This record gives sequence, structure tokens and C-alpha cells, in this order.
Amino acid sequence: MSDACQLSFEILAEHAFIFFEKMEPFLDSVSIFEIEGTSMWVLNGIINRKPNTSKIEATISKISKELKISAPSLTIELLPKIDWVAENRMSFPIIRYGRFIVHGSHDRLSVPVHSFKIEVDAGKAFGSGTHGTTEGCIRALACLGKFFRPSKILDLGCGSGILSIAAARIWPMSQIIALDIDLDAIVTTQENAKLNKVNRQIKCKKSNGYPKSRPSTNQRVDIVIANILARPLIEMAYETSRWVRKGGVVILSGLLVYQERQVLGAYRARGFKLCKRKNIAGWCTLVLKFKGP
Repeated sequence: MSDACQLSFEILAEHAFIFFEKMEPFLDSVSIFEIEGTSMWVLNGIINRKPNTSKIEATISKISKELKISAPSLTIELLPKIDWVAENRMSFPIIRYGRFIVHGSHDRLSVPVHSFKIEVDAGKAFGSGTHGTTEGCIRALACLGKFFRPSKILDLGCGSGILSIAAARIWPMSQIIALDIDLDAIVTTQENAKLNKVNRQIKCKKSNGYPKSRPSTNQRVDIVIANILARPLIEMAYETSRWVRKGGVVILSGLLVYQERQVLGAYRARGFKLCKRKNIAGWCTLVLKFKGP
């Protein structure tokens, strides 16, 4: 036997992807699937080492409190000595979003040359590109690339760095700041930026939300990408209006369709105007333009 473990728990369908997003940085591989004939989903995660059980349980408890639900019952089991992470990565499919192709290292040679390639192995940190919020943000960036020329971009909650890398592919002369509260996410973003040869464009920093210092006029950015959750998006509306320049664009995702009105209301009150919305698999992505206070 090895120290590799599998953890699992059941959650309601409406909370499945929220737990998926929050738990993935702790896991080497993670998947969720529906329990047929019920309203429940199962989250399965693989950890290729001895797990930090107390930290995992504390995170599950925190998410549950934020959602105002009872914490799900967690099961942790030892696994046979097999490279489960490699097994999972080999099953990671090529994902196409228009000209963008997100792929694992095992598909590196089979990806078309003239595409916007993003290489990232599944399960290293949040963001393997399969989630509807990630797709929504990538498609929003691709659309902006047709007419917008930003010099400064801020990726808030960068996860595995997919959106920062996508922005670097579209605008190779831009400078990108990638922020995340989780140190593992920052390390993974740095690794993926280097792997995709855009590390000179992307500066990674650990941060709980926006930097605490008040931005000067020169520090304001042209695009903010915030793929997090509805509640922190609402709480950050004011700070977002301070960090994006007048005429700049904000891409918001991580919210469910029914949460759109509340999030949009918070940003309209701060001088933002809705330009576009995209709903994918029950998740909403909003593109807003900052008109000023």
C-alpha cells in the first residue's frame, strides 16, 4: 500500500461545482459525477501523498457555512500503489473553444500548429478548462481580442493560470497580473506560464482579493478577469471600480444563472454597463464596461 488516498463525499447538484472549484487546489486529481435518478452528485478526489485531513475538513466546513448547508460526510480511503494522477491525466480530453485548444501534455504533438494552444495537465490546481465558467471567460476574451487592445490585465483568482495564458496568447504585448489566495494555485500558474512560454508576461502574486494598496492612475488595468463566486464578486464591486480604468472591461464568472441579477446590480451601482452575457451549463459569464462613477 502507498500513502495515496481517495476522498469522496456527496453534495446537491447546485453546490457540486462550487465544491469542485474550492477543493481542487488540495487534490492531485478531482472529478464529479451525477448520481443517476437523484439530485445528488459525488465528488471524488485523489491525493498522491498523505492527506492533510484537518485542512481538507476545515475547507469543506467553511464552504458549507458560506452556502448555509450542513457539511457533507467525508470518506477517505487508501489506494493501491498506482500512479492515479497519470491515469487521470491520460484520460483528459482535448478541449476546443474556437481557436483555443486546451490539452494535456500527452496530446502535445497532436494539437494543430496554428491554434491558440494552452497546455495544462488535469488536477494540478483549479482549472483544467472543462468547467463552464472557464469556457465562458475564454470565449469572452476571444471576442474582446477582435477589437480591444489592452496593455494591462488582472486575473483575479487565477487557479491554474488558464485564463492568464489565454490572455497572453491573444495579446502578446500585454502585461498580466495573476492573483490567487491559494499558494498552490500561484505555484501552478507560474509552472504553467513557463510551460506555455508566456512567463515573461505573467506576474503571479498571492493575494486575498485585490492588492491592499490604493492603485495609482498608472496601475489601473484595461481588463479584469474574475472567475470566482457570486458572493465575493458582489463584495469586490467597489474595489473593481478602483482598479479598472474608465473604458476598461471586466469579465465576471463563477456565478450561477439565478445569481446574475444580484451580481449585475452591484456592478451597475458602481458605474459598469453590461455588454454581453453567456450562459453555459447553468453558469453565467458577464462582460461589463466601466463607464465611471
